[in-house]
Amino acid sequence: MNIVGVLLGAFVGVLGSILAIVPHRVFLLCVKSLGFLMCLLDNKRRYNDALTNLDFIYGDSLTLAQKRAIIKRCYQNFAFVILESIRIPKIPYHIHKQRFDIIDEHYILDSLRKDGSAVLVSGHFGYWEALATFLPPRLEPSKMASLGRLTGIDSIDKLIISRRELQGVRFIDKAGAFRNLLRFYTQGNAVAGILVDQSISSNEGVCVEFLGKKASHTPIASVLSRRFNIAIVPVFIDMNKDYSRFVMRFFPPIYAPHTQDPTSDLAQATQAQADITSKVVRSNPASWFWFHRRFKDYYPNLYAKKP
Repeated sequence: MNIVGVLLGAFVGVLGSILAIVPHRVFLLCVKSLGFLMCLLDNKRRYNDALTNLDFIYGDSLTLAQKRAIIKRCYQNFAFVILESIRIPKIPYHIHKQRFDIIDEHYILDSLRKDGSAVLVSGHFGYWEALATFLPPRLEPSKMASLGRLTGIDSIDKLIISRRELQGVRFIDKAGAFRNLLRFYTQGNAVAGILVDQSISSNEGVCVEFLGKKASHTPIASVLSRRFNIAIVPVFIDMNKDYSRFVMRFFPPIYAPHTQDPTSDLAQATQAQADITSKVVRSNPASWFWFHRRFKDYYPNLYAKKP
């Protein structure tokens, strides 16, 4: 390991230990300060993308002040996810789990009893990292995997993987993920968590209606459901205003049809995922990550710089 990696790991470890023991009001101040700093250093690139998305979806049904408040919350949410990920290894699980309320967990438990394996789908909504840090012990003895994108920077990638694998979750890089997922599910008793709300090339994705607009959506969960005859169970984790409590809500399982038309089967199951994600985002837009260029494939000029 190079010296930069050692120093970064040591710094993150010390910072995590401090953040884990400070009063929550101090942690909240750190979240707000980092969110403000991120906004300040962003040079409005992400801000403009988020505002473009909000204008595109909501038009005049939200005021400019409401949209700005949502974007401000987005920066804070991202800051929370970063700082929480830094401190989570220092928080005992029995304390961590007390912060969660769970709604309709029977959807995933029933699916596992029925099929042996399942696919969890979620999005960059609320405290999405809790899929890896909170949920795995509740699904034992199922083996759990989490898809993620690495940065190519070794020291940072090691930190990402260590956080995802904290509760015994297997990290699967999105690059070449499909082959690894097939091997994972072939072994049985498997649960993979997949965030499905980011843009994907229209050559690789399925065209869906998302938030009332055309978008490209990954079909990977649908492919797994159809191939292994298992449920796709949507789950989203929202949070309260000061990031002290979280609600993990499961939704009814989705099964990919298995007809003579696989293209139609995958399209149907993938649209069902987009529908539930749209419903969740509309229920609390301030919890979604509006910074993604989600609609760029079908609206290529949407994110062009304004004169």
